[in-house]
Amino acid sequence: MNNLQDITQNRLVRPIHPGEVIADILDDLEINPNNFAEMLGISNQTIQEIINGEKSITVDMAIRLGKALGNGSRLWLNLQQKIDVWDALQSHKEEYNKVMTLM
Repeated sequence: MNNLQDITQNRLVRPIHPGEVIADILDDLEINPNNFAEMLGISNQTIQEIINGEKSITVDMAIRLGKALGNGSRLWLNLQQKIDVWDALQSHKEEYNKVMTLM
């Protein structure tokens, strides 16, 4: 198993969605989500869906967020990946347990 899977498989609660982090940052910076969407070059609907946890962070979005917030794309991709792995483990745990480990 890789480290990300080890970290996420024993969690009882879903990792935080990047949208929640974005909402906190915007609140701290007193930036309106619609203004932030304009800064990113995306629609108001898209930023709201991300903030509400309804939309995943894509590579394109991670690059935009990293540039706008000055923290790089990797942070946003890592946050999204933790959720993706956790969701997959929750949805397919029994199937994954049947896969034989070779090494």
